[in-house]
Amino acid sequence: MARVRVATTAEVPVDSLKRVVAGSQEICLAHADDGNFYAIGDVCTHEEFLLSAGELFGLDVECPQHGSRFNLVTGKVTGLPAVLAAKTYPVTVEGSDVFVEVSD
Repeated sequence: MARVRVATTAEVPVDSLKRVVAGSQEICLAHADDGNFYAIGDVCTHEEFLLSAGELFGLDVECPQHGSRFNLVTGKVTGLPAVLAAKTYPVTVEGSDVFVEVSD
């Protein structure tokens, strides 16, 4: 596993999303209203639209195209039409730096 710095905390305000790349992984970085950061695969599993262009609803991210929703913690589908879960990644915050762990 590689730990990659992807953003600063200031770049991702609470209740917002940011598209980042860690290694070769396209990731949707979320700063949820619970104050925590989450990382989930940025490409919707239903069709190839970016989740980072969508909206946050609590701990769910909604795809802007067809409204599929995914839980930020588990990646599980919480709203159709998607049926396949999205991949999630561990996130750590050190000072003002946000790191995501991805496969080498």
